[in-house]
Amino acid sequence: NPPGNEILTANFIKIMLEREGIPAVIYESVSGRGNLIARIAGNGTRKPLMMLSHMDVVAANPNQWRFDPFAGIVAEDYIWGRGALDMKGMLAMELMTLILYKRSGQVPDRELILVAAADEEVGGIYGIHWLMEQDIPSLTAVEYIINEGGTGFLQNQMPVYTCQNAEKGLLWVKLSLSGTPGHASMPAKDNAIVQMNRIISRIGRHREPLTLCETSRGFLSQMAVQHGVKLPTRPANLDYSLKMFASRHFNKERSIQGMLYNTISPTILQAGMKTNVLPEQCELTLDCRLVPGETPEHFLEQLRNLINDSKVTMEVIQSAAPTESPVDTELFRTMRQIAHQENSGGDVVPYLSTLATDSRYFRQKGITSYGFIPILISEAELQKMHGIDERISLANLETGTRILYQVIERISHN
Repeated sequence: NPPGNEILTANFIKIMLEREGIPAVIYESVSGRGNLIARIAGNGTRKPLMMLSHMDVVAANPNQWRFDPFAGIVAEDYIWGRGALDMKGMLAMELMTLILYKRSGQVPDRELILVAAADEEVGGIYGIHWLMEQDIPSLTAVEYIINEGGTGFLQNQMPVYTCQNAEKGLLWVKLSLSGTPGHASMPAKDNAIVQMNRIISRIGRHREPLTLCETSRGFLSQMAVQHGVKLPTRPANLDYSLKMFASRHFNKERSIQGMLYNTISPTILQAGMKTNVLPEQCELTLDCRLVPGETPEHFLEQLRNLINDSKVTMEVIQSAAPTESPVDTELFRTMRQIAHQENSGGDVVPYLSTLATDSRYFRQKGITSYGFIPILISEAELQKMHGIDERISLANLETGTRILYQVIERISHN
């Protein structure tokens, strides 16, 4: 995505579900942008639960991969391909969970809904954002949502699964600088690229302070317990100790460091059309991610002060506020029980995702949404998401499906 074309995957899933006796409907926001919703009816004594996923993926260059990124090759006990982690692997687990539940013949206390959405990778405008504007039964009446966002890792040889109950906000900004065009053999003092390079250097030198929210505080507190660290009880001393703990134990883990700071990442630089022509304009796109408690509007002003150049124009491409769900819920407790049942030392901890997901649309409406992909992967494997040689192990698919099914089964019955 682009171009998306999720209708192909939606049709494939619809055929598979209907073969199992599970009704599924495809909603096209525009031609080719299919969104699928499937349901197993409940007895109505409890509010519905949704398993949410997205079908679109980011681009991949086949020349950089060991295997064709769009062939779904099974090799070395892994499935290799773009979207294996983000998030067709989880979609496969959710799909299989729904099928297994249907085959069991049980009638749940709550309706079980599977949503496979389009367009998540580009903001969800043709996916969840569009779906929520339609008159679709139960879509915004669910009690819980299980989506992407959290995975698992080994801590002292024991599995720890992260439950993404919060995610950072999003602020995409385009900066523009103008320069005097002309022949490159006669350099201009206001070269647009040179001017923008100064801005990039300023951003690169800037360091945001470590900022804790309720979720990151809970995550670090439970990790400290795992490490045998005794924490103070006074809030002010607790935050200081947690910041020191994070600096000492997670200094090199990008996925955890990213949850502790507001971040600014230059991602696209565009200028010039010909080697011997001075550029008339230079554009820089920034990807900013904001911790809960920050707002896009406030951070934009901070960014403006950091750049501190009246010649720079700033355009907001997209923004979304941070979102956070509580963890004092039956679903969170059920996840912890199943993790412990799977392995006596296993646990589930709250987690602040650095990535934006479709969960934010539901959290904004007060619906408890958790990112919970019950697989165990290393930091190196996690970094392959959106990168080269993205993959998921067959063992993780099997274990993840088993854990997810047990969670769904338990939360769907008194």
